[in-house]
Amino acid sequence: MIKEQVISAIDSLKIKEKIAIFSLLTILMVYLPAVIRFQPITGSLINMFLVLAVFTIGFRGAILLGIMPSFFALSSGLLPLPLALMVPFIITGNVILIAIYHYLGRKNFGATIVAAAFAKFLLLFASASLLISFLPEGKQILPLISMMSWVQFLTAVSGGILAYLVLFFLKKLQKN
Repeated sequence: MIKEQVISAIDSLKIKEKIAIFSLLTILMVYLPAVIRFQPITGSLINMFLVLAVFTIGFRGAILLGIMPSFFALSSGLLPLPLALMVPFIITGNVILIAIYHYLGRKNFGATIVAAAFAKFLLLFASASLLISFLPEGKQILPLISMMSWVQFLTAVSGGILAYLVLFFLKKLQKN
């Protein structure tokens, strides 16, 4: 009920408002990871921004936002070098998360949170496991394993919950 009303209000956004939201989300997605540098928090925020993008600027804009964080993290040194091989998989994981919210998010938000988080986690964990088999043994493998494991699931779930709360409070503000 609340979600549908918020989504209908968001669907009526004008192009200038969507550009402003896209710009704000871009700035936040680039700036916050550089400042916070703690994956459970930054991952949750990035996932929240991606989900909010789906419901505010639409599927295509959300996809564009889903590509940007990985390239910025890699180019700025925030992403450890051994994880450079994971960038295409991270981007694909973001696209999967976005697509699941786009196609299912208006039906059952709770189930969508779990499904999107699990799909992203599964892709990233499987990809990391496969890539590890090709890398030489050493300490650089440990961050790859830990960053692409259960943390991905938890940050995607918490990002979905945070996005739901933001949408809920937007609805409350709209009533007042």
